[in-house]
Amino acid sequence: MFRINIIEGVELEKFAEKNNFRLDTVAAERGNLYASNGALMATTVTKHNVFVDLTVIKDELFKTEMHGLADSLGKMFSKSPSYFYDKFSTERKKKNRYMMLVKDLDYEQYQRIKTFPIFKRGQNKGGFIHETESKRELIVQDIGIRTIGYDDRRGKVGLEGAYSDLLSGTEGRRWEQFMGRGKWKPMKSWEQEPQAGSSVYTTIDADLQMVSYDALYKQLSEFEAEHGSVVIMEVKTGKVRAIVNLSRKKDGTYIDDYNYAVGEAAEPGSTFKTVSLLAAMDDGFINKNSTVETGNGSYKFYGRTITDTHGYGTLTVDGVVKKSSNIGTAKIINKYYGESPKKFFKKMDEWHMTSPLGIDILGEGKPIMHRPDSKVWSNITLPVMGYGYGLQLTPIQIVTFYNAVANNGKMLKPLFMDKITKKGEADVNFKPVVLVEQLTSLENIKQMQEMLRGAVEQGTGRIISNSNYDIAGKTGTARVDYWKKEGKGMQYRASFAGYFPAKNPKYSCIVVVHKPNTSKGFYGGSVTAPVFKKIADWIYSKTPIPLPHNLVKKNVVREFKKENKVIVDQSKNIIPNVAGYVGYDAIQSLENLGLNVQYTGFGRVLKQSIPAGTKFKKGEKIYLILEG
Repeated sequence: MFRINIIEGVELEKFAEKNNFRLDTVAAERGNLYASNGALMATTVTKHNVFVDLTVIKDELFKTEMHGLADSLGKMFSKSPSYFYDKFSTERKKKNRYMMLVKDLDYEQYQRIKTFPIFKRGQNKGGFIHETESKRELIVQDIGIRTIGYDDRRGKVGLEGAYSDLLSGTEGRRWEQFMGRGKWKPMKSWEQEPQAGSSVYTTIDADLQMVSYDALYKQLSEFEAEHGSVVIMEVKTGKVRAIVNLSRKKDGTYIDDYNYAVGEAAEPGSTFKTVSLLAAMDDGFINKNSTVETGNGSYKFYGRTITDTHGYGTLTVDGVVKKSSNIGTAKIINKYYGESPKKFFKKMDEWHMTSPLGIDILGEGKPIMHRPDSKVWSNITLPVMGYGYGLQLTPIQIVTFYNAVANNGKMLKPLFMDKITKKGEADVNFKPVVLVEQLTSLENIKQMQEMLRGAVEQGTGRIISNSNYDIAGKTGTARVDYWKKEGKGMQYRASFAGYFPAKNPKYSCIVVVHKPNTSKGFYGGSVTAPVFKKIADWIYSKTPIPLPHNLVKKNVVREFKKENKVIVDQSKNIIPNVAGYVGYDAIQSLENLGLNVQYTGFGRVLKQSIPAGTKFKKGEKIYLILEG
């Protein structure tokens, strides 16, 4: 005789609680995080835990097979069989229904242990209880641990935090029975099985991320800077191809522990001159040929003295950009907006300079621009703001603006995700998001592009000008603790923002170095621009070089040099010309000079990333393209 009671809802919960059952949630397997080319960045590793219910093992089975099980476990874990025999015997007398045997097995170990004597009979007869535990592992920790981020008890950070809802999947639910001593044993059947999360393909280029990390790390080390960051965007799509952040530790090494590129809003210095001057151009006040008197390098505004490095006299707007004239910029902004500052801020609002961009990564810094109704506003606020002081912007916000200039005026939101994939479902691809359709007229944009190109070729960024490809951009040097007296521990924030190639740009980039050792240098041209160029050189070296239509490869080879040995001057750190030489000889000669040679292709050298005649340092990387 028996009776069946049907109980639901609250009654079921009360019944379960009374009978020592509970409905537990089980996290789903988290999806993988990939770079744009499919390189794995973060994945979930499943660890296997084994428990034993010693009450279900029959006496006869325990007597005949326990020695065999103890022997197998002893061999697997390098312990004596007697250790396991005694452990099982002791816990069996206690009627332990949930004895912890081993944790953190990999899949092969789990497959092996479940075939051992007794265990191979499963949970109901062999007492074998199998549980899994998921652990998140980052594949590229050193070059982007903060960018990849995490989603755990510490909070949501980086890409892992931004796309957590997609990666997490749907948790499962199953019943557990209380075993005593604070332990719960899961039942075999699921109330709801967990559903694995989606895989997320980010826009990050794994190779470009590594190159950017290497270039920034070396420069920070050389200048003993406090921290620095690099952001690289693809001009036509807004895709963020690399984002690197490094902080100096006490021992002088650097670690990626804070996302300065996204989270740190600070005074940009002269990189903001591009923004303020373009605003005046858009309002029809100036063009590249308009003139302004800058005097002898010092000018007093409303009781405050503004200085330039040198006295430049009368400059065109083009000259203001090339010379990075604070006085010229301040006078232009004061002349046309001093009586109507709201017009200037209207432009800043339209160009997304006064509010966060709303990017996917959490923790975006909030830009600060003091308006006329602010308590700190004075007549000097706007002129000073014109050349990048008295306001705060994040590096990613600045590079977004420069990317818009490179993109002929179309401003795109920084994009971090290429696509998401989930088993059984169609891929979801992400397209560029337009923030501003057109910053200003194409004529104004073309003029600004010419001025930024000139700033590199003839101005403050000329240190990185080269004959292989053109760069357009602007240096920035902002004094950090400017309330301190001259010469009393002054510190600076150096930056360079721009794009390349100057004609038909492919990438925009910003490099920021915070508080370099001033005895080694602190100007944007000498501290940050070289990082920009190293990254650009690498991209240039990897870009396929089309051959002229009237040439075929065999004709190109005929024009190559016939010498077998590269001519080098060992007494000077000067890059030799290796174009046309056999790859093996060129690589060997460069390595003998102490260079780190990277190359692609085979045959003779078609291109080298560092031009011949350039000075180099031991260990510096040079990239070669081989062909023929």
